[in-house]
Amino acid sequence: MWFLFRKNWLILWFFSLFLISCGYSFYLRPTYFKAEWKTIYIPPWKNFTSETFLGELLAYELRHKLAQGNLLIPVFDENKADLIFKGEVIRVYLEPIAYETFIQTKERKVSFKGRYQLIDRKENKVIAENLDLNRYEIYRVPIEGITVLDPGKEEALRLLVKDLAEVIFQEIIFK
Repeated sequence: MWFLFRKNWLILWFFSLFLISCGYSFYLRPTYFKAEWKTIYIPPWKNFTSETFLGELLAYELRHKLAQGNLLIPVFDENKADLIFKGEVIRVYLEPIAYETFIQTKERKVSFKGRYQLIDRKENKVIAENLDLNRYEIYRVPIEGITVLDPGKEEALRLLVKDLAEVIFQEIIFK
């Protein structure tokens, strides 16, 4: 019995050695992040579109994504933050609706353009930025609504915000 336990540990040790020799490692923080950076302030994004809630929703999703990843702790006071994450929604365009039947929305096509900056508050230095953040997605939105003026619009924008938060998080981590 003890031989099987020892055998499993030996297999695990060789497998770990193999993964480490291939370049795999535990990844906690980006290499360019300083050790003293613990908190981040994410204000609502400036929004130049008619979708008024989009900037606030995007900031909320980014706060959630960063807190979920245990990378930085979001704070609601700019003076207590080590980093500031500012963004702008420049354009959001929802293409005409595609219907499966006249009552049921099949898909919504959304085009997004924006930009963001990650700034060190103490040094006032830009750490990461993307001045040309473009996204074009097609979302299936199974919403039935005869009385709704623009069916599937809010659902498509919420899905877009979740995707954008994931893309921005990945850009920051793997810069």
